[in-house]
Amino acid sequence: MKIWSLFNNIYVKNILLAVIVTVILVFAVLFWLDIYTKHGSQVEVPDVRGMQVADAAPFFEKKSLNYAVIDSIFIKNKVPGSILETVPPVGTNVKEGRTIYITVNSHTAQMLIIPPVKDMSQRQAMATLKTIGFESIEIKNVPGDWRDLVLGLETKGKALASGARVPADTPLSLLVSSGTGEISFSNDSIILENTPEESWF
Repeated sequence: MKIWSLFNNIYVKNILLAVIVTVILVFAVLFWLDIYTKHGSQVEVPDVRGMQVADAAPFFEKKSLNYAVIDSIFIKNKVPGSILETVPPVGTNVKEGRTIYITVNSHTAQMLIIPPVKDMSQRQAMATLKTIGFESIEIKNVPGDWRDLVLGLETKGKALASGARVPADTPLSLLVSSGTGEISFSNDSIILENTPEESWF
């Protein structure tokens, strides 16, 4: 009788009711989180590298994954518009509904701005151009009073002024004072692209 009398106490009833409601809420939240995070439901990021985005779409849809193109870079020997990489990487296990971020190959080379290299030293100018992202640079010695002083920049015999915008793969010739009266190509020329070997006769 004493136990039943406790249940008739309004304070005890309120405490019991609060405990029951709390337990129900905890289980409800855990159940909701389990559904929201799709607990245990994972899929592998498909290998879509080399595909066009439109061709890769069905592969993402089949695995209930979203996708978004976030970046593009230019690689000469890759097909324009093709997928280069994904984030997370190919083969990673992710939850369904995850967004996969895609980097594609640009249709044109990245455009870079020619920096002011005139009157720099050869080493400083070379470092500046490579840091900006130019891929092919050679050093051409020209007449001048001060050895290793940059006098200008050209491509295929045409002068380039600072501020001009050119593709990153544009071949550049750095005009460097040789301190002599003769024009020549330095043995220290740096060419970042592959060039055919010289023929010997």
